[in-house]
Amino acid sequence: MKVLSAAAAAALVLAIASPAFAVTVKNTSSGEFTVGVDLGNEEKVETIAAGKEVKLDCKDGCGVTGPWGFSWMAKGDDVISSNGEALVTVQEPGGAKKKQ
Repeated sequence: MKVLSAAAAAALVLAIASPAFAVTVKNTSSGEFTVGVDLGNEEKVETIAAGKEVKLDCKDGCGVTGPWGFSWMAKGDDVISSNGEALVTVQEPGGAKKKQ
């Protein structure tokens, strides 16, 4: 029983210590929009309600396409903001905001 408890505790510590690598896409517009996510071997579409955000699992990087009309190569913990028409800003971890 002690071995199982130690293994469970170790797994919990690893899960907490591991980086999430989630890209956040924020919708700053008054309407919903969709984004396409290209993970290389998988693609999916996410709908983001007005004023909301979605976190995308992108540990190895991914292409994010939205109403801005091109694919942004996102990685790590990037934060992408869009007003529903253009890619407004991208905040890269540890970096300054990039305006498009």
